[in-house]
Amino acid sequence: MLPMSRANQAGVTLVELVAFIVIATLLATGLIAAFTSAMKNTPKSNEITQVLQLAQERMELILAYKKSKGFTALIDPCTLASPPTQCTSPSGYSVSVPPFTNWNGSTEYKTITVDVTGLQAITLTAVVASY
Repeated sequence: MLPMSRANQAGVTLVELVAFIVIATLLATGLIAAFTSAMKNTPKSNEITQVLQLAQERMELILAYKKSKGFTALIDPCTLASPPTQCTSPSGYSVSVPPFTNWNGSTEYKTITVDVTGLQAITLTAVVASY
């Protein structure tokens, strides 16, 4: 039998293996750093839930006032002299309701907008009819 020469042998050398490990580690470290950085800037679900809940509560308060007082008396009850207790926002959050506007130029419809700012921000809009 003929002895095998070095050129005919299969496999990797220790130097090649170490180089592969170093390169793979650098790539993995870069990917982990990018993922961590991206996750820091994503909104947390509890923050989104909080601002959405505040916007919905104010919208429901306005719509309940419309239901009890009628379309012509449509206002934000939180602007009254003695507002309901639901008008108090939690610390760090601000709820604002811009003046209602006629929708599409018609006095039969009004647009209600509720803006909530804090750790996250949201705008909730509804169109109500005079029925």
